[in-house]
Amino acid sequence: MRRRLLAWLLLMVGSLAATPATAQAPAKRSPFAVKAEALTDLFNGKTEPAALFSPSFLGQVPAAQVKAISEQLRSQFGLAKAVNRIEAAGPGSGTVFVDFERATLQVSLSVEPTPPHLIQGLLIVGSEVKGDSLSRIVEELKALPGRTSLAIARLGNSAPAMLIGHEAQRPMAVGSAFKLFLLAQLDLSIRAGERRWTDVIPLTHRSLPSGFLQDWPAGSALTLHSLAALMISQSDNSATDTLLHALGRERVEAMMAVTGVRAPERNRPFLSTMEAFALKGGDPEFARSWAGADEAGRRTLLGRIAGTTVEKIDVARLNARPNLIDSVEWFLSAEDLVRTLDWIRRNGSKETLAILAINPGLARPAAARFAYVGYKGGSETGVIAMSYLVQERKGAWYAVAGSWNNPVKKVEEDRFALLMARAVSLLPRSDAP
Repeated sequence: MRRRLLAWLLLMVGSLAATPATAQAPAKRSPFAVKAEALTDLFNGKTEPAALFSPSFLGQVPAAQVKAISEQLRSQFGLAKAVNRIEAAGPGSGTVFVDFERATLQVSLSVEPTPPHLIQGLLIVGSEVKGDSLSRIVEELKALPGRTSLAIARLGNSAPAMLIGHEAQRPMAVGSAFKLFLLAQLDLSIRAGERRWTDVIPLTHRSLPSGFLQDWPAGSALTLHSLAALMISQSDNSATDTLLHALGRERVEAMMAVTGVRAPERNRPFLSTMEAFALKGGDPEFARSWAGADEAGRRTLLGRIAGTTVEKIDVARLNARPNLIDSVEWFLSAEDLVRTLDWIRRNGSKETLAILAINPGLARPAAARFAYVGYKGGSETGVIAMSYLVQERKGAWYAVAGSWNNPVKKVEEDRFALLMARAVSLLPRSDAP
């Protein structure tokens, strides 16, 4: 339900021009080069983030989070050894390649133009792991605490051909990845002539974030295209709930069988985001009744939370720790997600595929390898799921889907995102089918 924040920063690198000097004098390093070389000690935990980063950066990414990310990098790739090279792009930013014991990380970096030239932007945009392979990624997934799954398939004229799988048939909590079914049902309705992308409907069901439509006035007029684009690219929950009620809950439920979900009954009745919030942040006894009920019982109980307002939800409980992720969620296997992406590839309109590609879920350099990258992820405390639909420049299509659930503690979202980005980067550069 919560959109995972991807901080896309504009980063332009300074040149490393030497000042005029005698033949024996060393060239003066630019402020950008100085900060780039300081990344090694930062990643190794030897430098405090406050010494390197601007207050504005630390306001968005607190020092504790910077330290946690550095610790994750060390656990995955070993110690940082040295800056391999710097690729300049402008006077104060660029790309830095940092060698670790087991990988080289590609880091976009920008520094402030005035002294002390603190870092104002940092984003890991790629990694090249020494001896990396899909089987190695599976082993790293297996080592994570909790439950993990992964499915990677080549897509053609018949059913997806699995290249590798790990617990790929096991239903997992997937957060906002469920929004793929609303996109598929909307596409089907439009192609059937029942609706048009330009149809305007009012904002009828405001929810909690992620997204921003919850702050708009009730009844705001939006096209179906705008609602779908916000639902997928921003994971806007208010756009999602408005679309769910416009399309009809039963039709979205039926869409799961159409796309090939193997256990759709786990997601019936198909919850809106506000209904899930009401269950997770409302009366605990009621939530336990929901967890123990069959489908008919859940449909009866659903009526009792209709019209729940934000004031009745304990928002603090939603993020403090994993909350009912085994009973109040949307449950799909990695193979379910692969089949759903393949259905969209085969049947979706150009508008639907374009919406799915607004947020590629990869840094730009990683996405640039492909002719097409579509993406939908999802997360809440204890849950993360990521699913990709990609087309190689030679024409072949692939789907990659993975999930990580931990019912007792938060998952490391950045660590999982790096694993999934590595999996996508290892897809074969094959000819068209």
